[in-house]
Amino acid sequence: MNISRNTYYPQPPNFKKRIAKATWTGTFAIICGLFLGYISISVEMSPSGMASQVAIIVGIGIVVSILFDSQRGWNNLFRSDLVCILALYFLTLIEFLFPQPIFDQRLTSEQTIKALEVLLIGFGGLAIGRHIILFKPAPPQWLDFDNIPDKTLFRIFILSTLLAYFYIFMSVNFNPITVIEELLGPRFNVAWGRGRLGDWRVFLSELKLFTYVIPPLAGIIWNRRQSFRIWQIFLVIFIFTFTLFYGFASGTRNILAAYFATFLGGYLLTLKSPNLLNMGIPVGILGYAMIFATRHMLGFREMGISNYLATATYATERVQGTLSVDYNLFSMGLLVDAFPVQHDFLGLELLIVFLTKPIPRVLWPDKPEGLSTSIEEVIGAEGWTVSATYIGEAYMMGGIIAVILVSLTLGFLANWWSRTAAFHTTGYGIVVSALGFFTAAISMRSLVVFTTSMLPIVGLIFIAKAFPGLLGIKRSPKEYPRI
Repeated sequence: MNISRNTYYPQPPNFKKRIAKATWTGTFAIICGLFLGYISISVEMSPSGMASQVAIIVGIGIVVSILFDSQRGWNNLFRSDLVCILALYFLTLIEFLFPQPIFDQRLTSEQTIKALEVLLIGFGGLAIGRHIILFKPAPPQWLDFDNIPDKTLFRIFILSTLLAYFYIFMSVNFNPITVIEELLGPRFNVAWGRGRLGDWRVFLSELKLFTYVIPPLAGIIWNRRQSFRIWQIFLVIFIFTFTLFYGFASGTRNILAAYFATFLGGYLLTLKSPNLLNMGIPVGILGYAMIFATRHMLGFREMGISNYLATATYATERVQGTLSVDYNLFSMGLLVDAFPVQHDFLGLELLIVFLTKPIPRVLWPDKPEGLSTSIEEVIGAEGWTVSATYIGEAYMMGGIIAVILVSLTLGFLANWWSRTAAFHTTGYGIVVSALGFFTAAISMRSLVVFTTSMLPIVGLIFIAKAFPGLLGIKRSPKEYPRI
C-alpha cells in the first residue's frame, strides 16, 4: 500500500516522526547482550548460576537498548516489539535475578546450556525481525476507525463490560455477592468454568475475552477525562478496578499481565506530553504490582484467596522465599533434550492447532484436541498444564530453524502493528492498537493462544464495520473527512 497515492489515508503532520520503530543501535545493544550472555556460561557453573548470569547480562542489554530507542522520544517506546522482548524476558529470565536453588535439582548444566542457547537465539530473532519491513505503515481500510468519534468511548466501554461479564453473572443468577464469593474461592471451582473440550456454552463463555477491552479503554478515558461526566469517570474506575481484581483472583498471571499491558498501551498512547513522571509512576506501580501478584497468585489459585488468607499461607517460606514465574527455562531444557532424540518434530501440526483454536468444538466435533505429543507428556506433568513459551513450542515444530523463523515472523508482525499505530488518531483506533500489545505479550507465552487473543480485536473491528449504529456513527468513513 502506497500512502502517498491514497487520498483516503492522507499523511498526518510529521507522520514519519510519529512512527515508532526500533533503532539499529538499540538492536546492536541487545545482540551484544545476547552474545556476552552466551560466552559467559560454562558447564562448570550451576544451572541457576548460568541462568542468573545470562539474566543480568541480557537485562542490561535490553535496558541499554531502551535508552537508545528513547533518543527518538518517549513515544518511540510504545511498541509491540518491545512488549514482546520484555514479556519474553519476564517469562524466562526475570526469576533468575532472585535465588533459585530448586532449579539446580531440576536441570543438569548441559540441559540448561541448551535451553539458554535456544532462548538467546529466539531473543535475537525477535530483535532482528522487528527491522523487517514488507508493507507501508498505513493501515488497511478494515483497520481505519477515523469515522468513530471519541464521544462513543464510554458507550463502547459499557458495551464491552456487558459482553464480558454477562456469562459470569448469568452463571450465578446475576447475584453479585455470589460472584465475589466464587472469585475468592479455588480457581477451578467457579460456576462459569468450562470443561476441557467445552460445549454450546462456549459461545457465551468466550465473551469473557471482552474483559481485555476494558483496561485500554480505561487508560484512554482517564487521559481524556475532561470529555466525560464525573459519574462516568467513577463508573469506569470501579469497573476497571473490579476487572483487575477478577484477573488477580483468577490465579492466572498472564491474564493480569495482559490487563496491565493493555491499560498501559491505552494510557501511554494517548498521553499528550509524555515525560519521565507521567510514564514512570504508572509503569513502576504496575511493575511492582505484577511482581507482587506473581509471588502470591501461585500460592492461592488452588485453595482460593479466602483460605490463603485464613491459613496465613502467604507468610510461609515457600511464598516469601523467592520470586517464581513459570520456570519456562526448565520446560525448554527438557523439550530441547527430548526433540528429536525421543520424539519426532511436530512440523505443521502445531500450526493447525494454533489456527483452529478459536473454532468452537460444538461447530467442529472432530477438531483436534491437542498435539500428538504434548509439552506435559514430555515434561512428565500429570494433572496440570505446562508452558514453555513460544520458543519451546517452535522448537517442537522443527528445532532451531523453526525457532529462528517464528521469532523473525513475530518480530516482523510486532513491528508492522507498531507502525500502523501512528495512523490511529481516534480513541477507538488506539484501543485496537493497545489490544495488539496484549496479543504481543500473550504470544510470547504460547503460540497456541495467539489466535484466541486476537478475538477481542476481531470483535471490535466487526462491531465497527458491521454495526456502526451501535456506536452512533455514520457508515461511511468518508463522511468524516480529516481536517
